[in-house]
Amino acid sequence: MSRIKGIIFDFNGTLLWDTPYHNKAWNIFLDRYHITLSDQEIRDNMHGRTNAEIFKYLFKKDLSLGEVNTLAAEKEAIYRHLIINNNFDLQRGSRQMFDYCLACAIPTAIATSSDKENADFFYDRYDLKTWFPRRRFIYNDYTFASKPAPDIFTKAASQLFLEPDEIMIFEDSPAGIEAAEKYGAGKIVVINSTGENLEDSPYLVLDSFLDAINIIDLNIVLQREGVYIFE
Repeated sequence: MSRIKGIIFDFNGTLLWDTPYHNKAWNIFLDRYHITLSDQEIRDNMHGRTNAEIFKYLFKKDLSLGEVNTLAAEKEAIYRHLIINNNFDLQRGSRQMFDYCLACAIPTAIATSSDKENADFFYDRYDLKTWFPRRRFIYNDYTFASKPAPDIFTKAASQLFLEPDEIMIFEDSPAGIEAAEKYGAGKIVVINSTGENLEDSPYLVLDSFLDAINIIDLNIVLQREGVYIFE
């Protein structure tokens, strides 16, 4: 059995519980274009997807890169405005989790489906350079397939120089969980940021990163005794 040696965090919906703000931004955007979707349709077809895929779904046609970029900029500007105006912060326990990993020399990376503009916004606003070198903050640069393809996790893990079964991935969305499965992660942990009933999940489900710190601490102690709680 392999030992878990590193962690990859999804960002939106995992570290930043911003689903309501994304939904509100999408609702404002969709109202402008007279498009109606349920929250479930948004979750199933938009969360964890690239903007190109989302707008193809919304407008039922292929769009040029310029059209995608223009629409994406419009929607994301709405979203960032909501985040700033509401002074919205990282999920409770996130910074403690980062500090813990840093203190224990656990290599970490972030893998987000956000594009560069939002990634830069997050990196600066939440001072992520304190814990993550910029090269370990992986965003959607349109050079690889989006979740549920595993490509973003492969790219993030390459910055940690670890094998898939040595990686633990924190995710929240169905597309992200599927991507982690396809990647072959040694451990998948689901952060229940939407308060759903996840009793049937085959994975460990947590409500807080404070819980994650306690579990990882126990795992490190047990591993010293040759026990692998995550396997």
